[in-house]
Amino acid sequence: MVDYDEGTDVFQQLNMNSAPTFMHFPAKGRPKRADTFDLQRIGFAAEQLAKWIADRTDVHIRVFRPPNYSGTIALALLVSLVGGLLYLRRNNLEFIYNKTGWAMVSLCIVFAMTSGQMWNHIRGPPYAHKNPHNGQVISSIDGKSMETKLDSG
Repeated sequence: MVDYDEGTDVFQQLNMNSAPTFMHFPAKGRPKRADTFDLQRIGFAAEQLAKWIADRTDVHIRVFRPPNYSGTIALALLVSLVGGLLYLRRNNLEFIYNKTGWAMVSLCIVFAMTSGQMWNHIRGPPYAHKNPHNGQVISSIDGKSMETKLDSG
């Protein structure tokens, strides 16, 4: 395990400019290209990492995921809120035909889907990478160097 800030010579020697990186060093010979786990292409999925480790070392890691009830709870909460709103407003449902309200909801959805956060969610870029020309560590989120971010607070 090598720290990115303290082991820059190791990262330069292995031609790596981003962290974290998983590498397998075989007992005989030099590491091949397939011995480096490609986080940019495959991602941080535990199942994929376990499969990659099993392919190279014959060590099988079983990944157990607890059930995720957040989607079910969110759907039940949404149905309850909409049902409660319609029940409380059952005598006056004119707000459903309000064009301005629907326009505002549509604009909020459009802005959320075209924002940089949605791009980051879909693409999953690394948080920071090293510029190969000058060695400066740059944040992928706002393009500022990490030293500038630390100095400005």
